[in-house]
Amino acid sequence: MKLIRCGEPGKEKPGVLLNDGARVNVSQFVSDYDEGFFAEDGLHALQQWLERNESTAPRVSSSMRLGPPICRPSKIICIGLNYRDHAAESGAEVPREPVLFMKATTSLVGPNDPVMIPKSAEKLDWEVELAVVIGKKASYITKEQALKFVAGYALHNDYSERSFQSSVAASGSRARARIRLLHSALFLPLAMRYPNPAAW
Repeated sequence: MKLIRCGEPGKEKPGVLLNDGARVNVSQFVSDYDEGFFAEDGLHALQQWLERNESTAPRVSSSMRLGPPICRPSKIICIGLNYRDHAAESGAEVPREPVLFMKATTSLVGPNDPVMIPKSAEKLDWEVELAVVIGKKASYITKEQALKFVAGYALHNDYSERSFQSSVAASGSRARARIRLLHSALFLPLAMRYPNPAAW
């Protein structure tokens, strides 16, 4: 079961991408894939609903726009310099602790949506990242407990304007959090199907 959302920006409907490639509209069961859906064990309930209704649920045309696979989240937390090669090419030392920064939630768009490039951009850069979707609230959990709070994963393109980072004081947000600077994957593979992402 892979989650998708289809429709015009701001009007997306929740759906599921089936194993045969068909897209199914599941808005009869859930209004959207928001934080409440994940927190209330909506994934298991959706799976059960599909077992009963997959054959009769409305199909979605493959020509319909794909939006982000989840509804706008309350926050997007990113980790900079998260692998050695990136630190090396940036001429930076590998950080001793994670370098955290935020992205504006309005920067999240569908996989094929256009990128809105800032007018003064000179060095737009992109990185393919693994997005981890947190399904439940958590604080001070152990490493062993962490994956129990993960709803699923998505690949996304993270865009940054490097000239802003290098020339403007405290420029991380300006460089990274502009509108339409974060392409999400077309679907959300679920953690229940991929319990050990390190093994990919």
